[in-house]
Amino acid sequence: METERGHEIRVWDPAVRLFHWTLAAAFAAAWLSEDAWSWLHVNAGYLIGGLILFRLLWGFVGTRHARFRSFVKRPREIRTYMRQMLRLRAPRYLGHNPAGGVMILALLGLLTLTISSGVALYGTT
Repeated sequence: METERGHEIRVWDPAVRLFHWTLAAAFAAAWLSEDAWSWLHVNAGYLIGGLILFRLLWGFVGTRHARFRSFVKRPREIRTYMRQMLRLRAPRYLGHNPAGGVMILALLGLLTLTISSGVALYGTT
């Protein structure tokens, strides 16, 4: 929640908040159970896969700040923002800034790659 001139502005809807915390918990469970409890590791991985699918869907039909178009920017805008950031002159954004948008795409992509490799490996054992 951001405060702007004394007014509260709700940025993240309950679905996004639930996604964030469930993803963090599932990732922690998968990481901590890597060798000891394979059933927990596998189920946490499947949960993360389902969460990614949900987030991809919600990125197109969700609320204003949850939609990809609100924070996924063109490369030129990202470079401009990064230059401004290095000069300590970056504008503030309600929601994710252009660098945050890149980070989210990288996170979703790397999690997808990790889940895919886990499913492929699990299918061979």
